[in-house]
Parts: sequence; C-alpha cells; structure tokens
Amino acid sequence: MKFRYLIRIVVIACIVLLCAGFGVYSYWRLSAADRGKDFNLYALVPQDAIAVLETDRMANLVEEVNQLACSKDNHFLYISELFVYLKKYLYLLVDDTPHGLSKQMNKMLISFHEPDNPVNQVLYCSLGEGDAALVENFMRKYCSNVFPSKEQEYKGEKILLYAMADGRTLAVYFTPEFLVASFQSRLVEQVIDAYQSKSSLMELASFKRMYASDPMNVSATIYMRMRSIEMGKKADELHSEARLGSWAEFDLQLNEDAIYCSGVSYGSDTTRTFMNALKQQQPVEGFFGEQLPMTTFFYTCWALSDRQAMFDFTSHMAYSQAVYSENVKQNDRRWMDYLDRCAQGHVLSCLFYPRQADSSCFPYAVLRIPLKNRAFAEQELKRLVENHSQIGKQVCSVQGKEYVLYQCANNTLLIQLTGITQTALSTYFCLYEDALLLAPDANSLSAYMQMMADKEVLAGSPGYEEGIGCLAPTYNYVMMVDVEEMLRQPAAYVRLIPNFFFRQSCFFRHFILSIQFTCTDGVVYPNLVLLYKGEVPY
Repeated sequence: MKFRYLIRIVVIACIVLLCAGFGVYSYWRLSAADRGKDFNLYALVPQDAIAVLETDRMANLVEEVNQLACSKDNHFLYISELFVYLKKYLYLLVDDTPHGLSKQMNKMLISFHEPDNPVNQVLYCSLGEGDAALVENFMRKYCSNVFPSKEQEYKGEKILLYAMADGRTLAVYFTPEFLVASFQSRLVEQVIDAYQSKSSLMELASFKRMYASDPMNVSATIYMRMRSIEMGKKADELHSEARLGSWAEFDLQLNEDAIYCSGVSYGSDTTRTFMNALKQQQPVEGFFGEQLPMTTFFYTCWALSDRQAMFDFTSHMAYSQAVYSENVKQNDRRWMDYLDRCAQGHVLSCLFYPRQADSSCFPYAVLRIPLKNRAFAEQELKRLVENHSQIGKQVCSVQGKEYVLYQCANNTLLIQLTGITQTALSTYFCLYEDALLLAPDANSLSAYMQMMADKEVLAGSPGYEEGIGCLAPTYNYVMMVDVEEMLRQPAAYVRLIPNFFFRQSCFFRHFILSIQFTCTDGVVYPNLVLLYKGEVPY
C-alpha cells in the first residue's frame, strides 16, 4: 500500500467515526442489565480487509463528535453512504426500544475493502438475547413499504436485499448472534465465506499479533493493514505514496478543535518499504520553523542519515524508473556520492508563495539539506560542477551578499527527494549558510534566501506552533500541510498528499494536517493530527 494511500486509509478510518457518530447515534443507549457474552465480530471479517474500525463506546464518541468545533460550524463529512441511509431508521429503532439497545448491539465494527470508495465497507453488529427479533420486527414495521426486500440465498444463508430510492441495494445478513450490512452484496458473501470456512481476519497470524481483545479506555480502535510496495497494484507511486508492511493499531481521540489518530506497528517484514527505510535512519530533532518561509503551506522533514537505504527505496518508485540516458544516471550517482560525503542527517522541503503574491500565484519549492562542513562541502561542490554537473549559473544578491545559483546537468535527485515531477530533470542549487539548497527554478532559490535574510519565517505563526505542539519533538518523518492552500495548487504538487483529501475537499479545507512517524527499537509509531483552523490563520 502506498504511503500516501496509507494515510488516506488512516483518515478514512478516522473520519468514518464522525459519520458513525452522526449516523448510528442510537447505538449509545446501552442496557446495563444485558451481561451476555459477546460474539467475536472479527470471526466475520474477510482477510482481505485493508482496515477495521472497532468501537463499543458509542456514547462517548457521539458526545465528543458533538463537541467538535467543525460540527458546531456545520462542517460534516459523510464518508460512508451506508450510514447516511441507515441514520433515519436507527433513530426509529431506538424509539422502539424504551430500555435502550443491548450491550452487544452497542459494539460495532466497520471493515474497509479495495477498491477504495465509500460503498466498499461492511458494518458488523453483535446481537444480544431478543435483538434478532427486534431487528426483524423493525424491518417489517418501517422498511417494507419504502424498501421492499428480496431474499438471496448464498451457501445456505439468507441475505436480505433492500432496494434504495436511488437504485442501490442494501444487503443485510443476520443471525441471532450478529448483523451484517453493506451496499455490496459480494462483500456480504465474502463475510459468509470467512465465517463458514473459519478463514476470517481473526485466523490471520499477522493480525492476531496486533489485535488486543480487551481494548483500553479509548472511544475507538483502528486496525490497519500496511502493505509493501511489492504488493501494490498501481505503478504510479509517488514519494509520499510508499506502500508499507504489516499491521498497525491506532487509537482515536477527539477534542473540540482537533482529531488525533496515534498508533503503533510492530511489523518485522523485510520488504522494500518507506517504513523500513525510515527504521534505518537516525531520528531528527526539532521542526526548523525558522528555516521555512512565513508563506509556507506544505513542508516535510525526514531523516536521511542512511542515504543508501532511502535511495534504494525511492529508486524503485515509478517516477524514478523512467528510461533515462546513461548521462542522467551518472549525474545521479555523482550527486548521491556528494551527499554521502557532505550532507547531514535530514532533508527539509517546502512549498511557499513568493513575497506579496496572492494565492493564485504559482508556488515556489525549495529543498534544504544541512551540510557537515561548509568549507569541505563548498570545495567538493566546485569540483563536481566544474567537472560534470554545471550547465549554467547566475548570481543572486541578498542584502548585499552574492550567491551563485547553478543549474545542474540533468538528474533525478530533486524528483527522488521530493516526488515533484513538474521539474522534469531540471535542478538549480546553491550553498546558503551551512546548507545545500535545491529547487526546480532559480526564482524559488532567490525568493527563499531573501525571506530567510529578512526573518520572514514560519516559526511563531499560530497554526504552525499549534501543529508542532501536537507532535513528538524527535521523529523520523513529519509532514504538515494547510489543506485549503494545497487544494489550489497544480497537479504536480497536490499529488504529494492523498487523493482522499481532494475527494472530500469541502470538509478537509478547514484543517491543517500533520503526519509523523517515529521509529524506536524497530517499532514504528505513526501519528496523524487534523487541526481545525476555524478563524485562526495559518
């Protein structure tokens, strides 16, 4: 699964909880008298699920959702159309149960399946004593006239099909112990297959190692499959879309102005993945806001202490596998060698607006790599450009000091380090302070240096400071983006974050998104934060 695709699935799983809060509010009414043993719903989930959401504390979740500032401002995301259709009738079901729903019905799972879209999801609910009859009576009372049902038999089991007003079909399968619903009857059939053959997710060894049958005091838990790049189906992977390996467990937390999704992955796979490349890096400390222009709306910082591990990964991405001439490959090797000898242990990249420009202006892009020793790095750089890499240069004056901006001979260094394909093979670079700057054009470099010299930096701005306050100070990878600004950019830039955000742009444009990966002793701790902007400027 691509790294960008992973983050899309994380956010789908996070936000669908909001939908569940609005769409299945009735589940929170819990009967304290019902103490029966719960049916293990994971015995129904097909093994090809890409993510599973679990909650048995809907009351807390609904209350937290209602307190979100975005909810109060009427910014909602209905990621699952299944919940939209069920909402009306679940409220009616609550009205028919004066003592509230049973303990079993208060527990719910949602599984997500490929291909990724809002209808490829399955809802699972345990049933307590008498709940099956309650559901049947409810369907006869409220649904038969509006959604006439049909029956379909599959391997001896009965699936009820309800025709929806828009032509879709809701497939429902239930027994005295559980209920399953989906807009895809094929997914319900897969549930029956998994249950009858005892080949469900609970029988998968890799999931068993991650699954905690007695969840801690959290509103919801998300289990997510993070596949490797070798298992991917598409060939157009970008830098932020790396496919990962194994399973991860996430806990969801909400407060008035933010959505948090913090997780852990103990996966020990050896596939070529972005995650495994990060595991080999020394961690980065700090966030470097003083090195980012104040108009920055997207930035990443990631460890590059083991450059070979990282470039072994990026060299297998589709954007790096185009057919290049031998000269381009030679230039790549020369630059890699230069970084090995001169670069420090992290890479900082950013997209920002030029000074006094409006948001319709084409953004500038700069990548900054700190150097071990300025004098040595400058000597090696002169040798490199004089012998191999220079095809042009110009002089830029910043506060009376002149900087030489070189245009490199064709190479893929900037593409591999940023994933921005807009640059083709053109790269400009210069030495600034104790760092090497790279950009797709000379204007980006000169604008960046001018803003740094004038102390027009991101550090101190409200959105930035609030964002880094939610993250660990030591990490292996971090990304922060103002989604609203990113939505306005050309395709070469907006593709750096998951497409899911653009499909739901009316909702996500109100948030600042932060993504962080921290690696310790072979364990990876992913962390995703959505900060609601409200009236606070970024």
